[in-house]
Amino acid sequence: MDLVDRGAELSIMENMLGSCVAGHGGVLLVSGAVVTGKTALLRAFGERATAAGALFLQATASDTERDLPLGVMGQLLLGADLPVPGAQRAARLLDLVTVTAPARPAGGGLPAVVRNAIPQLCGVLLEKSRERPVVIGIDDVHHADTYSLECVQYLARRLDAARILVLLGENSGYPTGNRSLHVELLRLPGCRNIRLGPLRRKGVAEMVSAHGRSGWRSCPAVPDLHRLGGGNPLLTRALLEDHRASAAGTSGRSLPPVPGDSFEQAVTTCLYRSDVSARRTAWALAVLGPQASRTELVAEVLGVSREAARRGLSALTETGLLSTGWFRHEAGRAATLKSMDPAHRARLEARAAQVLHEHGEAATAVVRHLILAEPVDAPWALPTLLEAAERALDGDEVDLALACLRVARDTCADGQRSPAIRAAMTRAGWRVNPATAAQHLPELTTAALEGRLGPRHTEELVGHLLWFGHVDRALDVLGAVERSRAPGRAEGGGRYGPDDIRRWMVHGFPGFTGPVRVRPGRAGPQDPVPARTTRQRAANLMRAVLDGAGEDAVAGAEQILQGTRLDDHTVTALVVALNALVLTDRLDRASFWCEALAREAAARRAPMWQALLASVRARIDLRLGRLAAAAETARSALALVPPEGWGVAVAGPVATVVHAETAMGRLDEAAGRLGVPVPDPAFHTPDGLLHLRARGFHHLAAGRPYAALDDFLRCGYLMTRWGFDLPALVPWRTDAAQGHLALGDPASARALAEEQLAMVRPGRAWTHGVSLRVLAGTLDPLHRLPLLEEAAEILRERGHRLELARVKDDLARAHRELGERGR
Repeated sequence: MDLVDRGAELSIMENMLGSCVAGHGGVLLVSGAVVTGKTALLRAFGERATAAGALFLQATASDTERDLPLGVMGQLLLGADLPVPGAQRAARLLDLVTVTAPARPAGGGLPAVVRNAIPQLCGVLLEKSRERPVVIGIDDVHHADTYSLECVQYLARRLDAARILVLLGENSGYPTGNRSLHVELLRLPGCRNIRLGPLRRKGVAEMVSAHGRSGWRSCPAVPDLHRLGGGNPLLTRALLEDHRASAAGTSGRSLPPVPGDSFEQAVTTCLYRSDVSARRTAWALAVLGPQASRTELVAEVLGVSREAARRGLSALTETGLLSTGWFRHEAGRAATLKSMDPAHRARLEARAAQVLHEHGEAATAVVRHLILAEPVDAPWALPTLLEAAERALDGDEVDLALACLRVARDTCADGQRSPAIRAAMTRAGWRVNPATAAQHLPELTTAALEGRLGPRHTEELVGHLLWFGHVDRALDVLGAVERSRAPGRAEGGGRYGPDDIRRWMVHGFPGFTGPVRVRPGRAGPQDPVPARTTRQRAANLMRAVLDGAGEDAVAGAEQILQGTRLDDHTVTALVVALNALVLTDRLDRASFWCEALAREAAARRAPMWQALLASVRARIDLRLGRLAAAAETARSALALVPPEGWGVAVAGPVATVVHAETAMGRLDEAAGRLGVPVPDPAFHTPDGLLHLRARGFHHLAAGRPYAALDDFLRCGYLMTRWGFDLPALVPWRTDAAQGHLALGDPASARALAEEQLAMVRPGRAWTHGVSLRVLAGTLDPLHRLPLLEEAAEILRERGHRLELARVKDDLARAHRELGERGR
């Protein structure tokens, strides 16, 4: 380690060396926090002493050799430049003590063999000092064996008239250091004590200059290096190395230092060279987190007194790892956690959870430790995990919620509570990717059928089953709920009753309307009901759209969008409200609300919500004729959540991509999207109709009119069978009419177009414009123009630029056929 900012200390040492050469030896105790440069200072001075003609003997004590009798003295004497007789005598004495003496003195006195050996061993050094000055350097003296320390004290008492200078390096953070040595030495006149403090900013600048290029002395990173390293030479040099590595290939001047691998290793070195109590304090502090600034928490986690905890924190602060009770950089905490044995950390996390719970900390603070802890067999643990999971989900911390619930699932031995835990895991996982949460559905279905699942979780289960098209299983669960209730008992417990869910299913899965029935005496599944909940309002809204109540539908959609907070239970209703605005041609309002909700979903980190809203946004763009945007947004929806997570709803974004790519002439890209698997139950839903329609247009563009006509007529068959014949969703008659035109059958095309025109309600809907365009295609150019001009006017009003572009193409073609090219 380069020696910087230690000029004052070296000056003291050189003065003491001068006195030693003059015949007045002494002892210098150099103390300081771990890795603050004591070793570098001793070695640097040793080189200067050797250059001045002194004999420099050095030894490093080790905790692993604390029980090796005279181990430190052996390092000093064996191999030293001593007269042969003295060296041989020292070797015999060392061997004798090693073989015969106990590792530590028993009782109050030294063993006779040691008592006799000490004067003779020290005499060898005293004799040598008559020939030339002797400088003895012992590093980490706090680890030295007892007998070697007795030798040091023996020498110290005889240095007034001897040319021996003893230098002792000691870590000040060791409370178990040899206090008797301090007492004995510091009362002697020739003994001094210097304490190494942290590097000043000037010292850090010198280190930067020594390691860097010209001009680094004024490097703007110096203040940050000084702050992050706490003046600790090892930490500072590690930060400098990381800084230079990150700045490689750049000027390096404008980049702030960022702790990296070197810093992590330096922190680990500091910890393992510290006293065990300081190291354990650092571990407890890192595990507890920022709230560990309360000393009593650290003390309780470690099971020590507050005073002991304060000493540990003080030692860590002196080392440079901490400032005002916390790590100077989060990288310091991360390195401290990484330095722990996993099993020990798991135990410490469990203890931290216990202590925080006893102190009344919030459940979300406690569970962050339970998640990483060994199993905690305490009655408070499971309720705390479940409470924290609920709070985390309310706070949009889905990962934390899932982590809590996994631990709860793994530790719960109560079979009655297990289904509720799995239901909570399913709800939390649904926000991210329903496919990963679907693994719990079979067990939850069994629990619901056996009556072991509460009303709220049962209601959520039905929604999840429907998501994947498991309509029969959903109806089984609803039937079990209804059978379990006493006759005449009101629905309750969940947000919605079984009849509410059935009414919702009528519109969400119109292809299954046969088995979807409410109980006798209740309003029919297609009848509006008093709207007590958001889902009921959404069901009534869908009914209003189907009935053609345009203004009522718009008002109902706005009511839902203005008064409903986005969450797990309302996201579907909000999507229904957005689609209602799309179907009633309120594309500007649909865009406004969709963008607002999408921003909220992104801020709350809910990929499934984001994907659903992106799918609606793509549908709006398609209606507006923004084909590239529609395709891109629909693709982003499928990227946020992979197709297998969409369940039956995957048909929606796939249909939009296919329709947009086809309209742009990218038939190969559209064909690739048609390869995305769509579950069969999706074709019992409105999104399935959109998929059939998009596929039909792809067939038509690819020159397969018979296949296109089949898809369009299939849409018509399903919609009329379901009682769901809504041209605003799928104008299947005009679509089929285009198929007939491609086959050269204008009569059939005209009949279908006229039939759809007769169905169009007042209000100049975009379907009116489309019907006029298709009808015009069955007429001669002269009679075609008025219809096309009216269609253009309607579509321009409605902002439906895709269909407007088609009308303009037809107008241009008609004018060409009439020879009016100049127009």
